[in-house]
Amino acid sequence: MKIVADRDIFQVAEYFSGYGELALMPGREITHEHVRHADALLVRTITAVNEALVKDTDLRFIGSAASGTDHVDQDCLAANKMTFAHAPGCNADAVVDYVFAALAWLARQGMSQWRGKRIGIIGAGNVGSRLAHKMLALGLPVSIHDPLLPASHPLASCFVSLDQALSCDIISLHVPLTVGGDFPTHHLLQRQRLSTLAEGAILINASRGEVIDNTALLELLAERADLHVVLDVWEGEPGINPALASQVAIATPHIAGYSRNGKRNATLAVHQAFCECFGLDCPELQRKSPAGTLELSRDDNHEDLVDSALLQAYPVSKDFLDTQVADLAGHFDRRRNNYAFRPECRDFVFNAGALTENLVRDLESLGFRRQ
Repeated sequence: MKIVADRDIFQVAEYFSGYGELALMPGREITHEHVRHADALLVRTITAVNEALVKDTDLRFIGSAASGTDHVDQDCLAANKMTFAHAPGCNADAVVDYVFAALAWLARQGMSQWRGKRIGIIGAGNVGSRLAHKMLALGLPVSIHDPLLPASHPLASCFVSLDQALSCDIISLHVPLTVGGDFPTHHLLQRQRLSTLAEGAILINASRGEVIDNTALLELLAERADLHVVLDVWEGEPGINPALASQVAIATPHIAGYSRNGKRNATLAVHQAFCECFGLDCPELQRKSPAGTLELSRDDNHEDLVDSALLQAYPVSKDFLDTQVADLAGHFDRRRNNYAFRPECRDFVFNAGALTENLVRDLESLGFRRQ
């Protein structure tokens, strides 16, 4: 059996090298010639899986170690009788951690406090729903826009229109990228909608770059110094707009979901589907769950302690792009491909002694665990 795989898939060699010839290569460089005689192809979101890549090949299985599928032409795969698998929800906790770490960093910089604000969540799938539950557990008002969810959904009491969600103090985007259907998300936030953002609003996009019209956003930021924008995803990745990258409050290279747990979950999901496709045994490698201990100063107030915990778990500033480099596209790819996968909040414990009951509750709501 021959397997062609993106070399940057987490633990890809450990999971797949025992099944035959494993050819590892950069995801952006995988071509039709590389997969012509391969039985399986393993990719990330940077590889476009379409007819030009897979037609007239021996491929039987395509696995994407990611939650999204907008880089895969699933109709083409079905027409060619190829099995497709991906990992929905694999990195949901990591993306939620990213959102909270970004909010904590903004608060620490004096840009905007996030407690007591109205939270608008657009898209309530695996990520958006988990973010909503944590915000609600922290006692924050949540407004959710997701027209694809039924009225029987557990979060239905929070459902609002898109305009209502965009009127909130903090807006976080968690939708897939779609260009057709009744509710396309491509340029969901165009100039007119962006112009309705409230004064001092925080806008976070950790879904897909094309959900926001990046040109319109740059024009708006030139007029609205009050806005605080956090972008982990961009139009044209890795060739992102350097002017926009230099104007947002937080600019990161599409790594919101890059935790050890999230990447391991993605590889596990693809590995299991691969084994099922080829009728193979599916041994699971031992999971490692390293834990860290939070250092919390009893002299800080409640809000500062929560922010401190979030930034200890994920010091998001270490992932900021250097927007002044000459080759921003190359810098973007290098930062993403060489990323040291981080722990999640649930990998950290804290000593509850001398902490208030409310603080313990909030830390546990965010995923931290008592010793």
